[in-house]
Amino acid sequence: MLPLEGVRVVDLTNFLPGPFCSMILSDFGAEVIKVERPPKGDPARYQGGMFASAGRNKKSVALDLKSDGGKEALRKLVLDCDVLMEGFRPGVLDRLGFGWEAVRALNDRVVYCSISGFGQTGPNRDLAGHDVNYLSIAGALSISGDPDGPPVAGGGVQVADLTSAMYAAVSVLAAIINRGRTGKGAYLDVSMTDCVLAFMGPRILEYFDRGMPPKGTMMGRSGFGAYRTRDGKYVSVGCLELNFWQRLCDALGDPELGRDPKYLGWFDRMKYRAEINPRLDEKFLLRDRDEWMKILREADVPVTPVNRIEELENDPQFVSRGMIKRVNGQPLVAFPVKFEGLELREPGPAPELGADNGGILGGPGL
Repeated sequence: MLPLEGVRVVDLTNFLPGPFCSMILSDFGAEVIKVERPPKGDPARYQGGMFASAGRNKKSVALDLKSDGGKEALRKLVLDCDVLMEGFRPGVLDRLGFGWEAVRALNDRVVYCSISGFGQTGPNRDLAGHDVNYLSIAGALSISGDPDGPPVAGGGVQVADLTSAMYAAVSVLAAIINRGRTGKGAYLDVSMTDCVLAFMGPRILEYFDRGMPPKGTMMGRSGFGAYRTRDGKYVSVGCLELNFWQRLCDALGDPELGRDPKYLGWFDRMKYRAEINPRLDEKFLLRDRDEWMKILREADVPVTPVNRIEELENDPQFVSRGMIKRVNGQPLVAFPVKFEGLELREPGPAPELGADNGGILGGPGL
């Protein structure tokens, strides 16, 4: 039996944060009913593979929540659900008659999860925004990129979207457990900005502890970052500790660099990166990526390839852990935690818009 089997989630969210959260719940066995606005549904359906990824194993009903019929259909879903998720700007569902107080009056066991850019309170609550804005206001963007360069947004991954999805999922599960004790649901106000700020906690303390901006203390340090190889590919090395730094220099054929007293401390290697990095760059360009991978792993240096998207499916590590599954020809990433004694749902296809109107609502889209 799946751990969340019997839990029904009504998901009104679009794009990535909410759908990724409900995907996690679905992986654990929850029945996720995705409520979409006709005639087009979730805009993520038209943004490449985003919908196929976060929409897996869900059901879809198409409802116009501005119509009487659509509202009545949603009201029936609310009466029989455990979790209601929404991602509108604050106040939208209140105006439609499905805010927290109205839903709680219908079903006081509901866990009601609101995911928004800035949260339900504060001066920014009504502002528009996307991932880059939340990273920016929470300070994450200010410490990204090269120490001497401009901020770099996200590294290609929607950080704010996904951190908020994970915090939301954990909070929903905690609220379900608490409901088992109290018999009552809960309201969850998930701010994407606050979730990024929570991830910033260690960096904030580092700043105040050392009295210096933390930008570049990780990726700006020599021996910690990505280096181009002769074949135009890249490897990443993570030599924070002195022993790894010296092993790297030995493997690169430059042992003197690793033992120069000027560069022994990790902040020293950041301070003098303009002197060190050209020497490292020159060495890495002498061999292809796979050659360096073999040499550096034999030397017990923390090294990994900078995989391109098309390389992920065949990476031996991901293959061995069954992390990418083909569903209808599409590569879906499996749930990343491996369990013994706990069953998870295998990745399946995302639903067609309104595919479950008949089975769930007993009729066509409303």
